[in-house]
Amino acid sequence: MSQLILASGRMSRSIEWRHDGRRVILPVSILPPEPALDLTGVTGTALVDTGSTTSAVTPRVVKALGLRSLGKRVLGSAQGEGMAERYIFRVGLNPATDAPAFPFVFPEIVGFELSDSFQFEALIGMDILRQCDFSMARSGMCRLTFG
Repeated sequence: MSQLILASGRMSRSIEWRHDGRRVILPVSILPPEPALDLTGVTGTALVDTGSTTSAVTPRVVKALGLRSLGKRVLGSAQGEGMAERYIFRVGLNPATDAPAFPFVFPEIVGFELSDSFQFEALIGMDILRQCDFSMARSGMCRLTFG
């Protein structure tokens, strides 16, 4: 379920959904960095990770979008440090509505490549979340307000 909210004299968009009690996942579209008006991409689910400073995509998404590597960099994670490929991509959030609606697309980011065994298409880190208001209630409802 999503809704539009008028805040501070400008239009903000908000998406609400339920988490499963173990993890917070969110429907997303991963888009190539250009052309900016191209809204075709890979639609799927992303794990919301407030402990990650950077968002990421799987090799399946990299291949489907034909993303070009920026080279490897050291990446620190809960499993330790390792080298990870970096890519430029955009993240789009689609309102859950029956009416036709454009996604809200964040500016391009430099993210890293997840392992091929990652369960979701993407990981949403603080590079995206810091551009939003994120809340999660004890009832299981989550809200992300952006725009």
